[in-house]
Amino acid sequence: MWLRGGHCSSSSLALAVLWSLLAVTWGADAATTGCYTRIFSFGDSLTDTGNYVRLSANGGTPYGAAPYTGGRSSAAPPAAPATAASSSTSSSEEFGLSNVTAIQVGTAPGDFQHGANFAIISATANNGSFFSGKGMDINPYSLDTQMVWFRSHLRQLAQQQNQSAGGVLGGALVALGEIGGNDYNFAFSRGVPRDTVRGFVPAVVEKLAAAVEELVGMGARAFVVPGNLPFGCAPLYLNRFRAANAAYWGYDARTGCLAWFNRFAEYHNRLLTARLDELRRRHPGVTIVYADWYGAMMSIFQAPGKLGITNALLTCCGNGSVPCGRPGCAVCDDPSTYGSWDGTHPTEAVYKVIADGVLHGPYASPVPLAKTCTSTPSK
Repeated sequence: MWLRGGHCSSSSLALAVLWSLLAVTWGADAATTGCYTRIFSFGDSLTDTGNYVRLSANGGTPYGAAPYTGGRSSAAPPAAPATAASSSTSSSEEFGLSNVTAIQVGTAPGDFQHGANFAIISATANNGSFFSGKGMDINPYSLDTQMVWFRSHLRQLAQQQNQSAGGVLGGALVALGEIGGNDYNFAFSRGVPRDTVRGFVPAVVEKLAAAVEELVGMGARAFVVPGNLPFGCAPLYLNRFRAANAAYWGYDARTGCLAWFNRFAEYHNRLLTARLDELRRRHPGVTIVYADWYGAMMSIFQAPGKLGITNALLTCCGNGSVPCGRPGCAVCDDPSTYGSWDGTHPTEAVYKVIADGVLHGPYASPVPLAKTCTSTPSK
């Protein structure tokens, strides 16, 4: 979700860590324990495992190159700043939840045995016509685009397996997001007044709710929906807005973050959780877990030394003059002590806190995600 600012984006690591922890939690044989048979993921750069790199293959994008992949400070999959992603990936492989392939990367049915990932860097919840109506000339990959890819993929899966769409989706977990943060990021980076951007929030939340409704209609029965992150603590936001007018953005002396942006994220999350409550009442047979990524991250910023993240508001890769992924960028020696990988995305250490909090609590509601594993998958 966090603002690219023209720099290399990361990071599929959240998804990689989450998948590995799902595997460890639910055991070696997902089919016999009744856990999810597939993961279908939608989102932005936080969960893109190669879609943007593949679609930009002829455009000279640095997102799939070191230090994002390969080398000392990162590992596969593409676009991930994983300092230890290899261990996460190996855990996933051991327990049968590996190879949740990016939809633009896979080429054969066997590539999608464990699901598919539709997330893509810089994705927004709303489409270009929404932004055009707000006077913004951008046409990003949106949730609408990802849903087009998904509908096509689902039809192919159902035909290949001689199943209905509901048969394919009934045992799957749908990870819807994080997506929507870039709707705000693009606006803030273009100087749109903050109260105007606040007015985007209901439209973003409704876009997510509409996707849940459509997917439920197709047969989906389990969702995890993350909220917005505390982007007032992102180094890129701190460098860009604190220097301009710290008082206007509400500098928080306790955390060092910009309080107004964090209150904005809290507002988004309140509207989202209220809307998810409505969807649960409307669909009582559907599991919808809200993933409180905001709360998990704030627990770090409020007491960073407790988890050894002593550089919570600093960037591991790149700096103000040479962004991460550009020739000559510097990379820290120990990313586990940093809160931000590249100024806009969390490090693996932070992602692990998020993943554990969503799986086991307390950063999930109404129940931790691990407790949604049922004895037999829905069909």
